[in-house]
Amino acid sequence: MFALVAVSAAALVLAGVVVALIVHPYAASIGWRYLRGKKRQTVSVVTVIAILGVALGVTALLAVTSITSGFQDEFRNKVLGVNAHVLVLKYGLDFEEYPEVISRAREMPEVRGAAPFLINEMMLAKGDRISGVLVKGVDPELMPDVLDLPSQLTQGSLRGLRGPHAAPPVRPEDLLDPVEGDWNWLQELAQPESEEALEESLDDGEDVVDAALGEAETEPAEEAELLDDAPDAADEGLDALLAEGDDAQPLDDPDAPVVLPEVDVPTPEEAEAALEDIPTPELPDDALLDQFLEEDALVLEDQGGRIPLEELPGIVVGTSLAANLGLGVGDRVQVISPLAGLDTSMWSGTDNTPRSREFRVIGIFEAGFQEYDSRLVYVDLFEAQHFFEHGDSVTGVEITLNEIDRAPEVSRRLERVLGGGPYHTMDWQELNHNLFTALEIQKVILSIVIASIIIVAAFCVIATLIMIVLEKKREIAILKAMGARFGGVMLIFMVQGLLIGLVGTVLGLLLGGGVCWYLAEFEFPLDPSVYLIDHLPVRASASEFLVTVSIAILICLGATVIPSYWAARLLPADGVRYE
Repeated sequence: MFALVAVSAAALVLAGVVVALIVHPYAASIGWRYLRGKKRQTVSVVTVIAILGVALGVTALLAVTSITSGFQDEFRNKVLGVNAHVLVLKYGLDFEEYPEVISRAREMPEVRGAAPFLINEMMLAKGDRISGVLVKGVDPELMPDVLDLPSQLTQGSLRGLRGPHAAPPVRPEDLLDPVEGDWNWLQELAQPESEEALEESLDDGEDVVDAALGEAETEPAEEAELLDDAPDAADEGLDALLAEGDDAQPLDDPDAPVVLPEVDVPTPEEAEAALEDIPTPELPDDALLDQFLEEDALVLEDQGGRIPLEELPGIVVGTSLAANLGLGVGDRVQVISPLAGLDTSMWSGTDNTPRSREFRVIGIFEAGFQEYDSRLVYVDLFEAQHFFEHGDSVTGVEITLNEIDRAPEVSRRLERVLGGGPYHTMDWQELNHNLFTALEIQKVILSIVIASIIIVAAFCVIATLIMIVLEKKREIAILKAMGARFGGVMLIFMVQGLLIGLVGTVLGLLLGGGVCWYLAEFEFPLDPSVYLIDHLPVRASASEFLVTVSIAILICLGATVIPSYWAARLLPADGVRYE
């Protein structure tokens, strides 16, 4: 909006000057002759200083706006390379209907792609090195339509991110009824349509239990006969067990003496003599013992102590994280959930040992954003669901659009399509509002500060025109005596200010364009830990160049108003009084 106003104002002012020159054609030639200063070289030197001041101001303003715009674009591209344009989230941890949300989003013509994601804070370890990370589960089939991960890979590939037998986890309430094939049979059983339906289901359950026990057709009389015969059968079986053995006593004579077998007990002297005759075994030395332990460890590993590397699920890490942990493609890493079971163990007394799982590094990506390259890792969505133990549930759905500028509009409309309620949407500007607001404020403030250089140059224009007016008093008096009007005399000095502004602006455009090209070509390095990116971004925009030119011309024309008005009010008698 500001750019449109500045360009429009500059265009209107230039159009007015052109019309005035058509009405007063002598103003342009006289103004150019006064600006050269043939008699006094001081005027020409001051004019050159004014032109250089305008040129330097335009150069600095172009460089600053290009750099700040480069930061904005670079941050936006890096953020959108890892995050989508619109996010669909749901309150709670039961976002299980995400396939339906994806299908509804794809029905909108503005949507280019949609994919689910699951994200959680974990720890990544290799040996004694460990780092906190954000583990993001993605769908390898849908993710390329949403994220720039395939193009960000510097090593490895995404092949192997999802295993051949990977499947989403199944919750107990999702078990299929083996008879009716109904996924919601437990809910229907818990909430029958009527009391008759409940009684009927209970009767059916009793019949099934009776059939399983083989008692569905037993008569009451047979049941009583079985119960009467049960004690006698038990007594007979017990007598038979006790009667076994060669030395067993007859059960019908309880008063008979019990005969125990004779056992020879050695004396203490005999026991010590026997122990002395036993040879003492020799223990192996330490080297041999270590060899035995290593062989046992290898045997255990070969027998399944650790999962083979090629069977581990894949994981993709950032370049900075790989450098910190010493990771490479094909390495075995461990993802640890330090808070797993902590909320339940405090009350139930169960073990709160951190849960962990091994992964295989299949790729290394470089997003160009230090925050992502050092903390973000990607795994398969199904593996993340199994590891996080949330069932077939996701954190949200990522959506990319054909036109990024329509993200706020599409976000609000999609929330209405989903019916609101537990669903809420966020566009990329809202998700990163603090970052981009800070960048925009920084850009405006820096532009105002740098524009003050042009304002300083405008004072040079004012000083130049005042000196010209003081020098040309007699010429101004003669012109007015010859019939020159107020507007014509004023236009003479405004043309001088316009020429200073135009020449200084053209030089500033050349210098500013050269500076921007140099910075963009050689990529001035930055510290990623401070600036989040590794080089100074520069984006030269035609619209920003037009705004800079418009501001410079308006400031230079505004500086000519006071000296020109003073020269136009000069009376012919005052101009020749002291000549």
